[in-house]
Amino acid sequence: MKKYILCVLSLIILWGCATFSWYYKEGTKAEMAKSWDEAIRFYEQALLEDPQNSVYRLALFRAKTAARNEHLYKARHLAAQGQKDQAYEEYRQALSYDPVNRMILEEAKILTEGEIPQEKIPQEKIKPPVELKVSDEKIVLKFIEETDLRSIFMALGKHADVNILFDSQFHDRLLSIDLEDMSFLEALNMLCLTSQNFFRIIGEKTVLVVTDTPQNRAKYDIVAVRTFYLSNVEVANIQSPLLQMLRGLSQIPQISIDETLNSITIKDTPDVLYTAEKLIKLWDKPKGEVMIDLEIMEVSRKITRNLGISLDSYAVGGKVITSGGDESTGWIGADEIDFSKAENFQVSLPVGMLHFLESDADTKIIAQPRLRGVEGEKIEYVVGDEVPIPQTVFYPIAAGGVSQQPTTSYKYEKVGIEINITPEIHFEQEITLEMEVKIKGLGGTGYGDLPIISTREVRNTIRLKEGETNLLAGLLKDEERKTLKGIAGLKSIPLIGSLFSNTDQEIQQTDVVLTITPYIIRSIPLRDEDYKPIWMNLEKGLSSSLSHEATREVMLQQREAAAGRPDASQQKGQSTDANRITLSPAEYRGTQEETFQVVVHLSSEKEVQNMSLNLSFDSQILELTEVRKGDLIQSMGENPSFLESTDNASGLCTIGFSSPDMAFGFKGSGILAKLIFRPVSAGDCSISISGFSGYSPAGESLEFKTNTSQVTIR
Repeated sequence: MKKYILCVLSLIILWGCATFSWYYKEGTKAEMAKSWDEAIRFYEQALLEDPQNSVYRLALFRAKTAARNEHLYKARHLAAQGQKDQAYEEYRQALSYDPVNRMILEEAKILTEGEIPQEKIPQEKIKPPVELKVSDEKIVLKFIEETDLRSIFMALGKHADVNILFDSQFHDRLLSIDLEDMSFLEALNMLCLTSQNFFRIIGEKTVLVVTDTPQNRAKYDIVAVRTFYLSNVEVANIQSPLLQMLRGLSQIPQISIDETLNSITIKDTPDVLYTAEKLIKLWDKPKGEVMIDLEIMEVSRKITRNLGISLDSYAVGGKVITSGGDESTGWIGADEIDFSKAENFQVSLPVGMLHFLESDADTKIIAQPRLRGVEGEKIEYVVGDEVPIPQTVFYPIAAGGVSQQPTTSYKYEKVGIEINITPEIHFEQEITLEMEVKIKGLGGTGYGDLPIISTREVRNTIRLKEGETNLLAGLLKDEERKTLKGIAGLKSIPLIGSLFSNTDQEIQQTDVVLTITPYIIRSIPLRDEDYKPIWMNLEKGLSSSLSHEATREVMLQQREAAAGRPDASQQKGQSTDANRITLSPAEYRGTQEETFQVVVHLSSEKEVQNMSLNLSFDSQILELTEVRKGDLIQSMGENPSFLESTDNASGLCTIGFSSPDMAFGFKGSGILAKLIFRPVSAGDCSISISGFSGYSPAGESLEFKTNTSQVTIR
């Protein structure tokens, strides 16, 4: 008897070890009810009973993660409402579940101690190889009466004990300026800015003053090379925007990227590199991260009823038995049939069965995945199977023969629930979810017993607050099949017709309910400095009260008036009409299927050493597909510089050229470029020159008249 008791006890112990503990089952119930704190307590008790159980460990980790997110969400909302004590308690609870999370710790410190001042890393500009050594003593120079510009520069250099040199293309002029209470560098910058010049330090006590032209900038500007290593964005994505931001009227920065190291190298002046560093720091930000809680519940019900009498065949057969004839063929002689004897005949009747089957099956599938993803990246979640579907293709046995050799391949089709979510975080603590939900199932078999796949699909975009739950339901599939079989005529008799028939009925219902709750794990880190503007080209700005051309004309008028010669403004007015940039044809009408060409024609009475012009068009109607060089570029000698940049998204195009010989330029008329446009949609628009700049070999700015080309697309 004792042996039997020991065997029974051993079986009970083994059975208890083979099943999950009571604490784990209760924890699962609490988790399904989203009572995370209670679920953690049950899972911890289950883990104490069996510390090596990996299922308990995984369940505890899952519950702690969900509880951390819930308490963190409550803490943020309480802090936003000004309830600091309650928010601090929620932060403390979240840290107890995830003590190594530095993000929660920093948010709790900010709540208790206020905003933590961020250590500012000073950004220093690239220092030139040679620096000017002058004292910080304030200068007392004031030129009330108009004085030659060269004399002002010499007086300024003598005051600071600095040698002032002048470029061979330096243009003297008359100028009055006040340089009191300024340092030497401040006065030199002010004087150069006013006179449209710039300076280059060539020694500790020597400065070279040069006329501010694109050619002189390219010749005298200090150029540096710097490499920036990116850690958050792909270097190929910022190459084009960076080039667009740093591109000036006179030159384009040289940019090279290395996708292997995710680095970008820029060659340009120190000011441009300093601006590029600021832009890269603004753009190289880590993307935000979200946690999406999904709860998927699929409920299906299948009811089957099979009631009534069914026959194995709805037919009655008869057979005649004779001594002669050929039974194999069914032919017998009529004289051998004796209708008076019943034993010569056999009758075959169908077998009947009474069915009274009714079944009701319910199925419930619940899944609670927790997905974490990066902003802007697709998150995919698939639950189901892959069903092989055969595909047969016929190929010829030999080359040139008839396609009669079958080759079968299999395509695997996903069956189940497929969810694709692309999140986007907003600065208002809201999340936009671009969702695509597909529910596929086997709907039976078709031709050749190939499976029929039924599909339910939903695509939408929703915007939710952090922690807000969205319910997606109504993906209901209701199928009912009813088959009635019976004896013709008798099955239709009221009341008693069911005695001669069989009813086979199948009802199948499937419903899918999906809840989505997003949480922000990490948003884009922005500082106060990121909202401030970046000032560009302050040292190269044209902020003088009189432009270079205007002051130059005043000086020439004063000098030429004494000589009795006509002033320069009259000469310039006479030559402006001959300087033209023409777009041809001036008017074009066509259809969407036809591409057309616009010719940019340049006419100038003075030599043009370099030129750049900006053209604008409507990108909704036209697309610039190609820019071809004109004969003007080819006539300027060997290796002329030609610039072409097209941005169809903005409807902008920049073209330009520069002479290979800085002492000479183009003079006369010719075709600068040919623009090939492709119509995108019907409408009216115009192609115009939105801006231009042209300089002579002496650095003189040239004026041109322009026109507009009107385009009508039918």
